[in-house]
Amino acid sequence: MFNRFASVATLALLSAGAAHADGHANLMGHALAGDGMTLVTMPSIANPGETTMFELSNRLDAIAYRPVTGELLGFSTEGAVYTINAMTGEMTNLEASFADDAMISGVATAFDFNNAIDAVRAVGSDGANLVYFPIGFGDGDERANSVLRFTDAFYGDADENAGTAPMIFANAYTNAIAGSTAESTFQYALDARTNALVSLANNAGELTSVAPVMVDGATVDIVTAGGFDIVSPEEGTDLAFAILQMDGAETSGLYSIDLETAEATLLADLGMVGISGFAVSQGGM
Repeated sequence: MFNRFASVATLALLSAGAAHADGHANLMGHALAGDGMTLVTMPSIANPGETTMFELSNRLDAIAYRPVTGELLGFSTEGAVYTINAMTGEMTNLEASFADDAMISGVATAFDFNNAIDAVRAVGSDGANLVYFPIGFGDGDERANSVLRFTDAFYGDADENAGTAPMIFANAYTNAIAGSTAESTFQYALDARTNALVSLANNAGELTSVAPVMVDGATVDIVTAGGFDIVSPEEGTDLAFAILQMDGAETSGLYSIDLETAEATLLADLGMVGISGFAVSQGGM
């Protein structure tokens, strides 16, 4: 259906467009391209710089920043969690243990840290709802370095999309402040089946529709390609970005997302498709 590779030139356009998002934010970005085998490093998406690509030793389905430590983590549906050196692409298998049912079989994986508890949630387009509890989680917590499954994602009976099987492909938590945990967080996600921004009630799995994703006041049909992330200069201030591909489109784009209305504002046309994961952090982490 689409080319799974994004070039350096294409992602340079991403950097240039993102400069308009917040002229004062020093934001650093990473994306997955090449069917999850290429890490693209953007030194600054607020102030464009040279973009670098690294071929990865193992295929990844999603990436996320760990705000507390500044580490970049990668998730593979083949049953592995990695740390990734963002400057070299070197990967380290954390040898995480996966519960027997803690697997994702969908075509896309959402992956982001809940900065209130310093654990990362992976949600599959098949509805699977997992949590990776990182090494050092809690004080002797037996769940550390394990992946467990919780209630699959579903729309509540009172929701306008009740009864619809979701197709979540990206998620992001608020209050992703660098260097410390947050007092509270709230999880958003993008659903390619309902074409909506939704909230996800963590382990309970319940989805609540926020609004259809709209561009220039018109609803759009999004596919399970791209990514979504939130960076928070301070608690209570959230900058949301998404890489979206519209059904039938020959290109994808970088957008800012209004978390109240789901209005997406195009920051850069990427010129092609092929991004399967996206993570943003404050520069200097």
